[in-house]
Amino acid sequence: MYDFNTEQFVLARDMIVSSNFQTVVVGFLCHSKIASNFEDGTWVEIEGTITKGDYYGAMPIIEIEKINTVVEPTDEYVYPPDDSFVTTSTVI
Repeated sequence: MYDFNTEQFVLARDMIVSSNFQTVVVGFLCHSKIASNFEDGTWVEIEGTITKGDYYGAMPIIEIEKINTVVEPTDEYVYPPDDSFVTTSTVI
């Protein structure tokens, strides 16, 4: 994004939202001191801590503790949750 600093990026996937394969981008804003070492479009696996951050208002940000490149998955899309999905608010 044009207003990110060199330590910010979005870890995102395309989620299919309709039967005619329309997609939206879903993801998390991430912070890592080595974010600039990875080119746009690089597939990565991360470990980190979700913290309360600010990007045009309060939002969750993943503070990256470990990041590795991985091979692109065979299915690059994710899908909305099904009826078995339990929301976080239900658990808390």
